[in-house]
Amino acid sequence: MRRLVERLWVRLLALALFFLFSAGAVLTLGMYRYVLQDGWFGEDFTFAETHMAESYVLDALNYIAQNLSWLEDPGNESLGSYAGDAFAYVVEDNETNTVYADTTGENSYFVTDFGVTPTIDGRERSFRLSGYVNLPVQPYGGCYREYYVFSEIFPLRRLFLPLGIVLTLLSLAALAVDIAGAVRLGKRGSLTVLGRLPFDGAVVGLYIGAVLVRVFLYDALGNTVREILGMLYIYEDRFHTVFMFWYAGLLALILANQLSAGAFLDRLLVLRAVKKVTPIALATGVTAVHLLLLLSALLPYSGFILSNILYDIIFAAFGYSTARILLLLAGFDVVVFLCYIRWNREQRRIRDASAALASGDLAYKVNEKQLHFVWRDLGRDLNSIGDGMALAVEERLRSERMKTELITNVSHDLKTPLTSIINYIELLKREDLPPETQREYLDVLDRQSAKLKKLTEDVIEASKAASGVMPVNAEILDVRELLEQSVGEYAERMKQAGVTPVIHAPEQETCILADGRLLGRVLDNFITNIIKYAQPGTRAYFDLSESAGETVVAVKNTSQAPLDMPADELMERFVRGDSSRSTEGSGLGLSIARSLTELMGGRMRLTLDGDLFKAELIFPAAAPMPKEPEPPLPAESERTPTTAEA
Repeated sequence: MRRLVERLWVRLLALALFFLFSAGAVLTLGMYRYVLQDGWFGEDFTFAETHMAESYVLDALNYIAQNLSWLEDPGNESLGSYAGDAFAYVVEDNETNTVYADTTGENSYFVTDFGVTPTIDGRERSFRLSGYVNLPVQPYGGCYREYYVFSEIFPLRRLFLPLGIVLTLLSLAALAVDIAGAVRLGKRGSLTVLGRLPFDGAVVGLYIGAVLVRVFLYDALGNTVREILGMLYIYEDRFHTVFMFWYAGLLALILANQLSAGAFLDRLLVLRAVKKVTPIALATGVTAVHLLLLLSALLPYSGFILSNILYDIIFAAFGYSTARILLLLAGFDVVVFLCYIRWNREQRRIRDASAALASGDLAYKVNEKQLHFVWRDLGRDLNSIGDGMALAVEERLRSERMKTELITNVSHDLKTPLTSIINYIELLKREDLPPETQREYLDVLDRQSAKLKKLTEDVIEASKAASGVMPVNAEILDVRELLEQSVGEYAERMKQAGVTPVIHAPEQETCILADGRLLGRVLDNFITNIIKYAQPGTRAYFDLSESAGETVVAVKNTSQAPLDMPADELMERFVRGDSSRSTEGSGLGLSIARSLTELMGGRMRLTLDGDLFKAELIFPAAAPMPKEPEPPLPAESERTPTTAEA
């Protein structure tokens, strides 16, 4: 369900339902409010008691009131017939109580009356006009449409309130689904289409759009449609309410997405504009504001439209007074002057930070909390530059130190076998050596020359692996099979070193895309290190696992010598686990292993925890190669007889 609300079609459907349900809620609750005021919940409520009937009758009575000259002919009772058969009226003289006209019948129901005082024959006379409707109203009877709406809606009057509440809850639920999707996307750093809008721009733009749509849409409707909407109590104010409801919902979606993504302030147009303010732009703005304020004060009644607008604003806020205008200008100048002082102070902080960095003080930091707008960005950049330069210097010093140690270690590793070879050659030059001693010296020369050869080969291989010129023949490999094979080859030597290998691997095939020869060399380096440096009487663990689309080969053992150096330093060239360098080896094993692993598209990670040494090889998992079906065995009659059978 949580992932479902992120789907685009779900959010669009929820938004459409929000629009639909909210419009229905506003209209039904507006209807309930109207019929409640109109008294529709009375037991014997009739059409004659509605505002629709009153409006219809008042229009007809006003027409009669404007044309009372027909009173010279009291028998003329057809004046109000334009209103249709549904309308009836009575005209009575208030002075003589004489009824001049009466068109009511048995089915006429009183609606409203009012008095008028027209001037007839040069004399004011007082009349009482009473209006009626004739029920039931027939088609083409004058107000049949209103009567039909009433007769259809009146039985449903008690449904308006519960229906409005249900539609309100449904609209809020649909909006909640949309907001939940916007929040989840925002937490993942994704902005929706609405979320990309700046909030302050959306506040103004959506409001203007809502007002324009409401006005133009309502005005674009035909008279007949507007009359029908009016009979349904859907007037312009309710259109406005509906659009404001949608306006608030869209703003809530934008705000939820931007706040969850942490992009609210970054999207604001006001802050973007302020960040680009320069002293020249500030001075230009101040001059323009002064000019407009002076024009509004000096020319309040001129044809200068903008001046009039500013004058109206100032008059509404302060009342029109030249003294107040000047006081406003003085206050504005004070604010601008204070802003200018602060601007210069922050500029000076940036200048001091730049000078400190230029002089080599990389530890100097500018306080970002004391900076604002564009200066804060500059201060943050200067602090980042200082950190980067300090890190580069530290890395350079570390590189120089490692280079010095590398030269020392290489010199030591090369000098030892060379010195031994030179010394034994000098001994062999003696002519009085017995044959047994000569053979012993030759064995020493053989071992030392082999050691020197191995060191030279390791240096060349490390250089090739680091430079990436070593060819890689990638193929689908079963890591479990390769791991078991490598451990098996060194099982006897590990036993002699007092280390017991333990393999944890899944039963099924675990495949990666790598070079079998190079990966075998990496595993050989790990196992060789275990034989050299592991504590006798302990176990070495070889774990194979898959997680999140990656295959991990982990090698763990307990070190015999204390590991008093960082893991990254242990992977440098010519660095050994024992600082005395009393064991055999070149110190290139882990460096070569890391270079070969990266060359095959994997990565190597070392972890040191006390005496625990842990190395991990991480490769992207690959699907096993499909096995070819075995060919069927030939039939007995098709078999070729062997030599023995022949």
